[in-house]
Amino acid sequence: MRYSNGIFAFLAAAGLVVSSAHAQSIPGVGSAGNAMSGMSGMSGMTDGTGMMSSMLPNISSASTGNVAGVLTYCVQNNYLSGSGATSALSSLTGKQGVTSSSDYKAGQQGQLLTGGSNAFSLSSLKGQMKQKVCNMVLSHAKNLL
Repeated sequence: MRYSNGIFAFLAAAGLVVSSAHAQSIPGVGSAGNAMSGMSGMSGMTDGTGMMSSMLPNISSASTGNVAGVLTYCVQNNYLSGSGATSALSSLTGKQGVTSSSDYKAGQQGQLLTGGSNAFSLSSLKGQMKQKVCNMVLSHAKNLL
């Protein structure tokens, strides 16, 4: 049994490498490096989400406007609730120029801009992963206040 688990792990890892290389040939994705840049920072999470957690975006380079927009998206879609989320949202959107920025508008659509031409779409996530990203954004929003 131990031998077959090792083979499965090897095949799964090989499939990821092939998938990453294959992504280079998909129009609009660019190189695998570009497709994956801006995504990191959550590899320590092991609550059943495993590998997906290590592929969450690094939000440290997101602008204040984009963070406010994504926070709006998260609150409106009930991925976040409570006074902490609404207070942070109110404070951020009260800052001059935040709600008029294109980054804010992208965030309202669930697009987290992680720097350069990289965008991370929350709509591509399933279930609890959206809540995890929304909680990350909320935490970052509190740091921006």
